[in-house]
Amino acid sequence: MSLSLRVLALTLGLAVAGCVTSKMPVLGPDRVLPFLPGAKFETYERDDADASWKKNDSLTIFTADQNLTIRELDEAGKPKNQETTTIHALGSGRFLVQTHFVNDGHYAYGVLDIRNGEGVITAFGCKVIDQAAFRRDGGKIVKDACELDAAPDPLAILRELAAKPAGPQMRYVPLQK
Repeated sequence: MSLSLRVLALTLGLAVAGCVTSKMPVLGPDRVLPFLPGAKFETYERDDADASWKKNDSLTIFTADQNLTIRELDEAGKPKNQETTTIHALGSGRFLVQTHFVNDGHYAYGVLDIRNGEGVITAFGCKVIDQAAFRRDGGKIVKDACELDAAPDPLAILRELAAKPAGPQMRYVPLQK
């Protein structure tokens, strides 16, 4: 799975294939914004927690509307894509991330950890999560995607995945002015 989040689009855009997904949003209106709109970030990616970080060439800028729906902007201030992301409090410095991939009609999920002023998003990678537990909890695995739609409590599954996140990661380092 590729992490296009450029989330904060695990974006904050993840590629939907190979992710934990749903057709309808799992996370509700209880949104937070753990950074200031317009903040600029250097971003780094890696395939998993054991890999080395690779710096991206361009800066990432995020904006949020009054509903705290986040979009990623290019350096000229134009939206990079149609994806939108919402962030939901999970615990101290931890957040669930929900990205809507408009073209695919799916939502993908991950966890954002903020430490020392930096954010790291881990996409929930279908191939690296405990698939047996995912199925036991009512999730369905189709091709390379883990689908939450049939699960009786998809939020509980997301919280369980957030406890031991596994998958591609993106690191957001705020630019110092």
